Amino acid sequence: MLSKIVFLFSPFQKLCDSLIVLASWFMAFYIRFKLMRGAQQGLELDFLKIAPFLVVASLYSFYRADLYKSLRFSNRYKEIFSVLRGNFFAVIALIILLYFTSEERISRLTILIYWMISSIMLVTIRLVIRNFLRHLRHQGHNLRHILLIGNSSLLSEYIHTAKAYKDSGIRFLGWIDSEGKNKDFKIKEIIVPYEELTSSQKPDSIIISYEGDKANQAQKFISKHYNDVVPIQLLPDLSYSMIGHQIEDFGGIPVLSVNQPDFHTLELLGKRLLDFFGALLGALIISPILLLLAIGVKISSPGPLLFGQKRTGLDGADFTMWKFRSMRQAEGDEDKTEWSNQDNPRKTKFGDFIRKTSLDELPQLFNVILGDMSLVGPRPEQPYFVEQFRHEIPGYMLKHKMKPGMTGWAQVNGWRGDTDLSKRIECDIYYIKNWSPWLDIKILFLTIFKGFINKNAY
Repeated sequence: MLSKIVFLFSPFQKLCDSLIVLASWFMAFYIRFKLMRGAQQGLELDFLKIAPFLVVASLYSFYRADLYKSLRFSNRYKEIFSVLRGNFFAVIALIILLYFTSEERISRLTILIYWMISSIMLVTIRLVIRNFLRHLRHQGHNLRHILLIGNSSLLSEYIHTAKAYKDSGIRFLGWIDSEGKNKDFKIKEIIVPYEELTSSQKPDSIIISYEGDKANQAQKFISKHYNDVVPIQLLPDLSYSMIGHQIEDFGGIPVLSVNQPDFHTLELLGKRLLDFFGALLGALIISPILLLLAIGVKISSPGPLLFGQKRTGLDGADFTMWKFRSMRQAEGDEDKTEWSNQDNPRKTKFGDFIRKTSLDELPQLFNVILGDMSLVGPRPEQPYFVEQFRHEIPGYMLKHKMKPGMTGWAQVNGWRGDTDLSKRIECDIYYIKNWSPWLDIKILFLTIFKGFINKNAY
């Protein structure tokens, strides 16, 4: 029964979303062109032609926001945010389409009205459906009955997660081979063979995971029961896959890639476009500031305006990162690879100022334009230190799975300069694992208030 509900729910949700998008679109038209005075007439056909594209763009955007997957393990606030994000990108797609294809310019007020109406209606219907499902589950309907098999600690983590989401409708039939772990969660211990259990009870799913000297028991169970109709889910040990994983099809052979971020091509393209146009626009806007900084550097000490330094970037490839020169040029045996510190004797007074305010980093806008860097990402380090830290800091090299940035999650959280490197790597791993366009926008916003001036910036 549960499988039928799951099968029907996604099409039902897509139908609801489609109807809401259409209703919101025509309501926006009616408000703008029928209720408001002085509106242009005769645009009914144009709006009718746009409607199918808007529905398709919205459904795709909601799909990319994971709104058609099971939301049992998702709280309502995350769902609301996903709806608003998906609807926002659908509206952006609409604006782009109209800009390049429409001879008649659709009123911006109409699009704003549509976005407001559709956002309210989409969120409202999602909350109504969520509350309805919660009521059903509290009444004992639409439940997912799970049978646990194995002695792995991963099963304990699974139970903790299931219990954290009280509205998930997860119910545990029992636990086979728990080795006493079932008592910690007050789950019934199953001592009869699996075949005997399923003769009287049918679980909706089996979660299996073994560890230690019993690790091969999972393979034995699957090979014996692979032909059963009950879905079997294996919990693999991915504790070393810190930033995500991918499952690929290699000529019919499933291949699991660990520590491989699951980024969509369109999302990476969007990030690159934001980087290019954002950096280009930023460089043009602050060009007077760049000129004044260049003059300050030139006056402060003899030497070039910019300082280029080798840094390690995406996939471990080296590139030249540019800064305004903040120190006098090294002479003789002076160390050029030393770690940034407060008492460096080669710093100029002007260099000290632009370092504390992070103004020396502004030439990296050109690194972003060239594609070596991103506006947001893990900060790059010199190859010399990379070779040193890769053996000292767990997970250090994983930061190179993403293009380095001018600012990052570590920087807006205060971990920059001479601070705990392990904390910075934790922030970098968090950023890569949880990356989204919205997180980039959030970091850019926080950088304005927290990222430029910092007590550890020297």
